[in-house]
Amino acid sequence: MTLLNRYIAKTVLSSTLLVLFVLIGLYTFMDFINELDDLGKGSYGLTEIFSYLAFSMPKMIYDLLPIAALLGSVLGLGTLASQGELVAMRAAGLSVQQINKAVAIVALCLMLVTLFIGEVVRPSAERKAETIQSQAKTGTVGMQSNFGFWTRNGLHFNHIKRILPDGRFEGISIYEFDAENRLRIITKAKEASYQDESWSLTDVVQSTIDEQGVQVRTIEHARWRSPLNPGIANIVIMKPEYLPVWNLVQYISYLKENKQSVERYQMAFWMKIMMPISAAVMVFLAVPFVFGPLRSTPIGGRILVGALVGIGFYLFNQSFQNIGLVFGVFPWLTAMFPTAIFAAVAWYFMRKIY
Repeated sequence: MTLLNRYIAKTVLSSTLLVLFVLIGLYTFMDFINELDDLGKGSYGLTEIFSYLAFSMPKMIYDLLPIAALLGSVLGLGTLASQGELVAMRAAGLSVQQINKAVAIVALCLMLVTLFIGEVVRPSAERKAETIQSQAKTGTVGMQSNFGFWTRNGLHFNHIKRILPDGRFEGISIYEFDAENRLRIITKAKEASYQDESWSLTDVVQSTIDEQGVQVRTIEHARWRSPLNPGIANIVIMKPEYLPVWNLVQYISYLKENKQSVERYQMAFWMKIMMPISAAVMVFLAVPFVFGPLRSTPIGGRILVGALVGIGFYLFNQSFQNIGLVFGVFPWLTAMFPTAIFAAVAWYFMRKIY
């Protein structure tokens, strides 16, 4: 890599980090204002709010990287252009293709950063953030809602009211059907803990339904074998978009085996695959802002247009994702389409300036 390529890459990367820092500051401040509405609930004080915001920052960085990549690249290249440095480089024989090589270095760096944050940092940080918030507000940690959640394995349908952070279940109901889809056994337990590749149920009430009627018995302890394990249970606690790819693959396989809906998790999987590529596309999209139709526009105008394009990409991406889920579009197509559209736009304008 030549000295000029390193200089261009360094300028674009530093501008991207500056934009990212500013965006994080703005979004953190807005999140702080929103969290103040819950100040005083339980033990949720300023210390807990700041801790929650700190652990939520990797999610924010991950979501903002494509927009920051576009604005930072526009700002970096625009600064070089406004100061006449790009003109001097072109006069010295540096082609647009060579400038694109420098931009490609930045794109590769951002792809690696996006992968690291999305697959390594974000899942554990987001789990910690939700733990801090839940424990401070309610005094408990885990997943609980008015309806709990359902799982299925074979002819067994399982309802779990709450998952605790150590993997134990509270309020579990197991409904067993026969081959003719008739309900035969209902098992309710106060608590379930995972031991020796099976679940240990406590305070069990079991109702057996047959032609003679319903027979009820109470059992202090019972064993329940199920493919459901604490690892899968922890996956259920987290939103699909917060999970690393390998956990998504594991849970999608589990859902398929039990003939359950997988579209939401497949969508999250493909969105995570496309996110680093989206960040790279945003970087390349900045080149036409400097050499294309906007080359005579002041840098403030370029940044404004870049911001509108970045926001447009984010909204289009989110909207198309929801549309795909509603209308049953292939998850891979839904995830790829917005990025492919913007990549095509970048390629079209790039061709015009060669």
